[in-house]
Amino acid sequence: MAELLFHHGNDALLRLPIDSDRVRIGRGPENDVLIPDDQVSRDVLAIVYREGTWYAVDRTGEGVRVDASAPTPEHPLTDGARIHIGPDWWVTLHLGAPTAPGETRRASMGQTRARPLEQRPVPLRLRYRVGGDVRTRRLEGTISIGADPANALTLPDSYVSAFHARIYERDGQWWIEDQGSTNGTFVGGLQVRSAVLLPGAELRIGETEFLVEEEGAGEEAVFGILTQDPQMRLVLDQVRRVAQSDATVTIFGESGTGKELFARAIHEASPRHRKPFIPVNCAAISKELIESELFGHVRGAFTGAASDRKGAFEEAEGGTIFLDEVGELPLDLQAKLLRVLESREIRRVGSSRPLSVDVRIVAATNRNLHKEVRAGRFRDDLFYRLFVVPLTLPPLRSRKGDIDLLIRHFLETRSPGRTPPKLSPEAHEKLLAHNWPGNVRELKNTIERAILLHRGDTIEAKDITFPLPPAATSTGGDEDDVIHALGKTMAEIEREAIRIHLRANKGNRRLTSETLGMARSTLQTRIKTYGLDGDRD
Repeated sequence: MAELLFHHGNDALLRLPIDSDRVRIGRGPENDVLIPDDQVSRDVLAIVYREGTWYAVDRTGEGVRVDASAPTPEHPLTDGARIHIGPDWWVTLHLGAPTAPGETRRASMGQTRARPLEQRPVPLRLRYRVGGDVRTRRLEGTISIGADPANALTLPDSYVSAFHARIYERDGQWWIEDQGSTNGTFVGGLQVRSAVLLPGAELRIGETEFLVEEEGAGEEAVFGILTQDPQMRLVLDQVRRVAQSDATVTIFGESGTGKELFARAIHEASPRHRKPFIPVNCAAISKELIESELFGHVRGAFTGAASDRKGAFEEAEGGTIFLDEVGELPLDLQAKLLRVLESREIRRVGSSRPLSVDVRIVAATNRNLHKEVRAGRFRDDLFYRLFVVPLTLPPLRSRKGDIDLLIRHFLETRSPGRTPPKLSPEAHEKLLAHNWPGNVRELKNTIERAILLHRGDTIEAKDITFPLPPAATSTGGDEDDVIHALGKTMAEIEREAIRIHLRANKGNRRLTSETLGMARSTLQTRIKTYGLDGDRD
């Protein structure tokens, strides 16, 4: 069965198996997939199956753009084709077995024998909130959801229809299907008529938000945090306790340990969970702009300030602001942040008028703030204001028991549109022996890279590569053939992999497509998209 994978920026939001010969996409409510973005046209395009081929068909009158092609009224699609929807939205087509839409569904309806073990759905549960209570519901059988008490899952939500949606199992996967509701069913922020539910997916019905989690013996999966480590469970217990107060929390941990995930968990478990969660990376914003980003500005405050603008504190009103890498704030901004903590008031850049703000502050840093205070790089009075409830996240190397759990999770969730590959014993041993200086982020990137580079259905030890540490020196290998992946997007990693294999195969595209396990037509498109040159065979 063919599948569509919807992306916003670098984030994959929704996987949609196609069981009809037409899928309509756009901002309007009559579409099969609704994109909630004013920059997306009401009727963008349709994915259409015709005479054995899938096509992207334009519905705007301006043409549809596939991969790097010029806009055309319609475009035939190959496996892995990238279809552009809007400035930040795109969708890829993944071709499965060569069956027409609906054939898999009709065949499954006509079969009564037991399904093979590998076709059983992954055990999942929903985590959601009713009033002040956090609840879970295991997925089994068919679950009807709505406001009517006759439903298997009844929601006391005025924005939920009497019989709003149902969740059911089909072809080894869990599906959600809207039942003609008034306000729609959303997966990953996209309104859908039906869609597959994957671990980590965010589901919204009315004003009730659900998180789809894996179930597993002895493991903890709370707000996207997957662990079976005793140290991490203690931190999660602290999260549950501190979430109910408005106390300032500072999360300490190395890069890649998941500090933002824990900040989000505090917000989601708190009474402020219906209000905004606004993350600000203090290290990623220039010193000239950070004050405006945090506190906003008024028109004419500086060159380019053409209108008044709210800052992050105002955007987070009633909710939580997350100040990531707070140790990177310049000293003059530290003084202003201290005043906000003390007075709960901000001043926009260029204004003398104070504005009251009601926000909870969660900060995070990978620095040792004690040392920063002693070195004069961090204010001691701000340190004590932030150091109300400290949470320290252990590095991945100190919780080896989580590595297998995370490997399984990333193999399943980073293989959209395909069966997750297996790990050879040697590859598994290589992963367990690594020290993981980049923590969970490095592990995720390593698995993604291995999925991209491996051939066949098994990841071998040679497919497991690690980035050179920043201070590493060459050991005689070819520096051009090393993929430096920390902090790179999947597209950047893919480009590097194709470049390396083209070079190794002396530009031979047939050999390169075989080595990468990629359809030759897809490779040709990627070479054009990424601006890579290779001699044709």
